[in-house]
Amino acid sequence: MTDQNRQPEAGGAFPVLAPKKRFPGVGDLFAMLGIVLGMQVVAGVVLTVGFTLAGWVPGRLNPAQQGIFTALAYVLSMLPAYLTVIWYRRMRGGGGPLGRFAVRGLNPVLLLWAFVFMMAAGVVCEPLLSWLPAPGDLDYGTGLWAVLTLVVAAPVLEELLCRGLVLESLRTRFGVVAAWLLSSLFFGVLHLQPMLVVNAFIIGLILGYIYMVTDSLWASMILHALNNGIAYLMMTSGRGDLLLTDMIGNRTLYWSIYIGAAAVTLVSGWMVWRTLRRLKDRAENPVLE
Repeated sequence: MTDQNRQPEAGGAFPVLAPKKRFPGVGDLFAMLGIVLGMQVVAGVVLTVGFTLAGWVPGRLNPAQQGIFTALAYVLSMLPAYLTVIWYRRMRGGGGPLGRFAVRGLNPVLLLWAFVFMMAAGVVCEPLLSWLPAPGDLDYGTGLWAVLTLVVAAPVLEELLCRGLVLESLRTRFGVVAAWLLSSLFFGVLHLQPMLVVNAFIIGLILGYIYMVTDSLWASMILHALNNGIAYLMMTSGRGDLLLTDMIGNRTLYWSIYIGAAAVTLVSGWMVWRTLRRLKDRAENPVLE
């Protein structure tokens, strides 16, 4: 509609048209992924050169040295990537908060349920994961620096990025359900290797749900840290590449666990979808006070 055809409101003023929100589009999601993955490549190359010059040749590091390499590579890639994505969003005119930190996110009952849900969903997805190629070189090292990276730095920075910045940006434009699905997919793709992508996508769905129902990144950070802590223990015990079916020789016991996990996943999944629909309806039809 041209300015000549618009009718003035009472008082003679023309209505102000709100600008159409265009961020994030598909291209923006790929751009943000590119920023994060590109930073990882740059940090890896720089540290590889630096460690080699210092006499610590990557690929021949002991577990403690590998832990230091992992910590430096992660922080030097993810922190600049997160700050760059914030700048990119601002440049593109994106809106919404960068994350929420409500205290109610520390509800222990809710956190326990979500943790059990994550474990059950992981078991249910094992038949699919078994068809995918096993992850390649995932040597994070051992020791304090490896633990701090996997159990502290990764949960904090990845939740700030995926559940905070990306999910909130998507929710501002597309609403609750699309933000939940797309931010989880974003989180999954960051892990690159097919088995890790699928596993991270499933975990991302649960973390995204917990974030949206609590308005708290504290909750998703805690759950993320618990998941990574278990993965670290499995890795250091030599079972990082094993599925539950590989660890339990008794097939009757395995299928009993699987059926129980499937029941937990179905009931929990139905609860998640019902709650998300309520959040969507509330967002689209706010109650006027």
